[in-house]
This record gives sequence, C-alpha cells and structure tokens, in this order.
Amino acid sequence: MRRMSSTEALPELIRLPAAAEGADLYETVAGLSDDVIRCPEAFTGLLASAPYEVGDDEWAQRWTRHATLRRWQATSLDLLAASIAGDAPPTVAAAFLDHLPDHLGWQHHRSIPVSDVRLPQFFRTDETADGKLLEVQCPGSMWGVHEILRDAYSVTGHEATHRLPVLSAAFCDQLQAVVGTRPIVHHLIDNSSHPAGERYFIQRARSGSSYFGYDRGVRPRECNFVRAHDFPSLLNENFVAERLEMTRAGAQLYDLPPVAFFDQKLLIALPFWEETRQYYDDEVRGLFPHTTVVTPQGILLETGEVLGIDRFCALPRRQRNFYLKYAGSDVTRNWGSRSVFHLGKLSQPACRALLTEAVGCYVSGERWIVQREQSSRMELPYLTRAGESDVARGHAKVSTFYGPGGPMAVLIMVESFYKVHGSTHTVTAVGALPWTAIDHGGESDEDRC
Repeated sequence: MRRMSSTEALPELIRLPAAAEGADLYETVAGLSDDVIRCPEAFTGLLASAPYEVGDDEWAQRWTRHATLRRWQATSLDLLAASIAGDAPPTVAAAFLDHLPDHLGWQHHRSIPVSDVRLPQFFRTDETADGKLLEVQCPGSMWGVHEILRDAYSVTGHEATHRLPVLSAAFCDQLQAVVGTRPIVHHLIDNSSHPAGERYFIQRARSGSSYFGYDRGVRPRECNFVRAHDFPSLLNENFVAERLEMTRAGAQLYDLPPVAFFDQKLLIALPFWEETRQYYDDEVRGLFPHTTVVTPQGILLETGEVLGIDRFCALPRRQRNFYLKYAGSDVTRNWGSRSVFHLGKLSQPACRALLTEAVGCYVSGERWIVQREQSSRMELPYLTRAGESDVARGHAKVSTFYGPGGPMAVLIMVESFYKVHGSTHTVTAVGALPWTAIDHGGESDEDRC
C-alpha cells in the first residue's frame, strides 16, 4: 500500500487558519468541526495535552480479546436462536424478548432467520484501565470524537501523528473487505447519543464510502450496509420492510443486526447466569467483571452463593460494590449512564427499594443486572479552555474500536464522577499506537490511500 504524508491524508483540513503553527488546540477542534459539518459541536469536552501512549502489550491484548469477544458474540447469538426454536432453555429468549411489544419481540424474531443473522461488524468496548470489559456497544458513539481529535493533532503537527489511526479510513477498508465492493452506507443517527460527532465521522468516511443522504445519486435500494445505534431504530426506518425481506432471502446488510440482543446489557450476564453459564468457557468469563441477573431469588455472587435481596442490602456498603443496570432494549434507559446505580453508595433502604423494583420488573419480563465494580483510575495531563496545563485525576474509561478485522483505535476518558460518559468536564485523549500496530492492522495517516 502506498504511504502518504499526514497533510496529504487531510487535504480539506490543512487550509484551516486553526492549523497554523502554535494554534490553540480548542480553536483547531472548533474549526475542524465547523469546516466539516458546519457546526461546532463535534467535540465539547476537555482536551488531553497529548495522545495517550498505548504500549505493545496493551495492543497485543486487544488482538487476543477480539477473538474471545467474537466467540462470546457467536455463542450468544446461537443460544438466542436455539431458545427461540425451542432447542435451548426458553428462559433465554424470554429474558430478551418478553418485555418488548410483539412487533419488536416474539413476532418479529419468529419471522426472521435469527440463526443466520450476521454478528455485529463494528463495535466499541468500554473497559477499565487494566482491560476488564464493562460494556460492548454496536456501533457505539465516539467514533467521530476519535476522528476529530486525531485530526486536530495532525493539523497542528503533533509528533505522534503517524501513530494515530485514521479511524474512518480503517472503517472503510475493513467494510469494503466485508461487502466486496465500494461500501454504500445508510447510517441512522437519530438515536445516537452524540449525533454531531457521528456526522463528522460520516463526512470523513465519504472518501472511501458512499452515504445515502450525503452523496449525489445514492438510492436507498443501493445501500449494502445499514448502521443504527439501537435495535428499535432498525424497525422504524422507511425501508425496513424491503430490507427485512432481503434478510430473509439471505442478504447481510446490517452492522447492528435486526435482533433485540446486541444492544442489551443483559448479554454481558450470560456467561455468569445460572441458566446459560454452561455454554461459555472461563476465557469468555474472564473478559468481564462478575455480572449476573437480578432474580426473585436474589443475587448470585462470585462464590456461587445466592443472597436474597434483604441479605444483600444488609451488607456493609464496601461489600455492596456493585452497579445495578437496566439490561433491556428501552432506548430511554439503556444508553450512556442512564438507569445505572452504584449500590455501594446507597443507604440500605435506597438499595432495597431499587432491587425490589428490579425484582418486580423481572416478573413482568424486564431484566436488570448487577455488575461488580472494577476500580479504574488514571492521571491524564490536559489543557484547560484558558490554555493552561493541568492534570486530571479521576475515574477512567478506556474504549477500543473494533472492526471485523480486529482492533482499530483507542480512546481514553477521565473525569471526577464515577460515571464516565463524555461530559463537558471529561478529559479525552486518543491513543497513539505502538509502531508494531501500524503493520498489524492499524491505520495511520501514512497508510491511507
């Protein structure tokens, strides 16, 4: 592959006044956002002073995790299909579908070949600093945040530019390998938690893919890849009837598959849940902190003991270091930090009230999970909006962007609040990959062609 310089990779960006030597990094980001999407909202947080250095071992571990993640996803989808068909415990499908109306739940899933549905192609993991996976989202947000921060470092001439992957280029290259021709994408961003960032990513990806609604002459029937940020959106778009017919005929169009599965946090509990534990090995369980379903019987601990709700709530707070999370497909509750509660920070009555409510939801088909807290703290140097240097010390979230070919990029967030979720007070850094990654699937400015 012909190697290109960083300025050659960004022809539309280097003309910006903000790209002048010594330019303020915040002004550069605002200029990029306004130039590319005609609004300043592609990034609104705090900027790390420099990219975060990803070590060789860290990057190698992500490659190893990718294979295990795919096995977890494949086993889980097979389990859902078998449960719907009656060849596995019916409680599995019930846990995912009972809380949904028929057109999203049982009726829909009995009308499509779930066993033949393709796994998610692009997804983002949220991890602790030491690599435990807390959540997996397809496709997840923040793709545009990585893109604009990496572009800002590039146009201001940061020395690590050649080790900052061009995520949009890696996306286009891996997607073309999947579809076998130039990708033609329909990206539904209505329920994205950060639509401005996703619009930035779309505009940057148009050099290697065509997009319905953006590129001249692209018709919906020509789209060979459909992206959405939640399952219900896939069944509420204008062209769903024709696309589902194509799915029934064997076509593979979707990134997030049209099943109420991969956008539910319940998926993370399957390797631990008594109903499904037998289908997973210890390597898969090792990806995640202990995570299990809240049931009328109580909460399953790592030791195998089940504590009833009253006994669990009577534990000292330091022994209740679990997060309670809504685990279903309701888009008003299952994204970001919504419906996530730290049980160790609550009084006994407040803890009991929440868990009692979760048990009541279980009876009506809705699932909640508890996940063991994994402490993750980091220090990250950053620039204040006044241009002064400071250091953020707080809770950390490390996100890895994956495609069908493996890991592609890393994003780091640090803030004082324990729910780290891209607020205006969150310090964000892109990961500078080791040089070995550039020859192992990572894309840099030099690789884009």
